[in-house]
Amino acid sequence: MTEIFDGLKEKNGINPADRVISKVKELISSGVLKPGDKLPAERKLAQEFGFGRTQIREALHKLEFYGIIKTLPQSGSIINGLDINTLDGLIADVLNIQSYDFFSLVETRIVLEENAIRLCAERCTEQDLKKLEKAHENFVNNFNTPDRVSHDFAFHRAIAEASRNPVFKAMLLIIIPDILTIYQRDRICAPNKQVIEEHKQMLEYIKNHNGEQAAALMKQHLQGVFELAKSKLK
Repeated sequence: MTEIFDGLKEKNGINPADRVISKVKELISSGVLKPGDKLPAERKLAQEFGFGRTQIREALHKLEFYGIIKTLPQSGSIINGLDINTLDGLIADVLNIQSYDFFSLVETRIVLEENAIRLCAERCTEQDLKKLEKAHENFVNNFNTPDRVSHDFAFHRAIAEASRNPVFKAMLLIIIPDILTIYQRDRICAPNKQVIEEHKQMLEYIKNHNGEQAAALMKQHLQGVFELAKSKLK
């Protein structure tokens, strides 16, 4: 596959992660990669693309977040089982998403998440609760790993999904990957076990269909990153 990747390093002015995503799109469009195919390992991709593994990982996280790839335990990253046109369109949308300033992203996230969890508490089903509990379990199990933040966001995404409002979910899918990139780049959001307790309390409020308390806790939960984002405006 080396010859297919030739020339990637010569492209200038594009974010390295987006260059990787663009190349994956090219490979899917040309039929070199098909739904169900396994991507090379991170180390191999880094060698082929000429970037560090951090940038490769950033691209893979973004692709996974949007459902373009899925990561299977001990199997690596697999192209999702969507038709080629859908995959092509999804990746084009990802590459065309505008970058926004950190404060605007965080402020919007708080508005969306407060309302999403309120609706989640009103509308969630038993199946939704199982997904939320599993997302929380994954977060706890990965708390001391480099994937802690992405599993944290996965829990919040599960709340948005259980709100039964697809617009909330779609808007969060637009802004969260950029927030995640800034978190990782600037080493924001150090491990804090209080987050685990707050997630557990959110689950209790959701189970008890207490939307107002859930929304108030979500606002409190995100207050620290809001203050940080506000301080960066000065």
